[in-house]
Amino acid sequence: MNTLYKLAGRPRFTITSLLVLTLFVALLLGWRRSVEEARRQMTEREMHIAQQNRALQFANEEVRRARDQVDNLRTVHRDASRVMYGSQFEGVTLVGATLASPENAFQRTSFAGSDLRRATLQGGVSSFQLANFDGAKLEGAILRGGDASFQGATFVGADLAGADVAGGPISFAMASLENANLTRAKLAGSFQNANLSGANFAGADLSALNAGDLASCYFRDPPRYDDRTKFPAGFDPVGQGWRLVAE
Repeated sequence: MNTLYKLAGRPRFTITSLLVLTLFVALLLGWRRSVEEARRQMTEREMHIAQQNRALQFANEEVRRARDQVDNLRTVHRDASRVMYGSQFEGVTLVGATLASPENAFQRTSFAGSDLRRATLQGGVSSFQLANFDGAKLEGAILRGGDASFQGATFVGADLAGADVAGGPISFAMASLENANLTRAKLAGSFQNANLSGANFAGADLSALNAGDLASCYFRDPPRYDDRTKFPAGFDPVGQGWRLVAE
């Protein structure tokens, strides 16, 4: 009697019910895979859109920077207060030299390709606007400018390893540090809408910059940083698309 009761209490499965259950599980697994695939495709689409948006921003900012540079060329005139305005120091060797003035100095001066290792360049308000440091060697150099300095300046491909570069309020606006080496460099100023494409900030000290200003910078190739890089409070390099590299 007990045996009959136990048998009667067991659930009974027919072939039909097993087939239905198997079909249900297969449909459930298929639905889950389709949801995961849809999520993956959505993530890839969002990443692609984000990359396109960054590329478009890069192009727009470069066009605007070029236009502003042209406007500055039309409106800036030489006068006695501009020291070494438009001077040409291309390809010269000034290792350890000191060039300093309390006046508005080095506007549109070209140091392209020059050797300025451990040199000190210092100017007052609006100094270094539209200056050209492309390809220059600036390891350990000290660059100092006042308010509105370094606006539109270019450091494309320059080596600023260990350099100390500082400007006052509204400095470095629309400057270009594209493909520059800024490892262990110390930067201070207001980096608004600067081109940081491909720049290397490994070990750099950016803590004196404003987080919002740094977030306004644009790039085509992500700037690089490592675990030693110091960022201003509130700046998220991952969220801004920067690339973490090994030390």
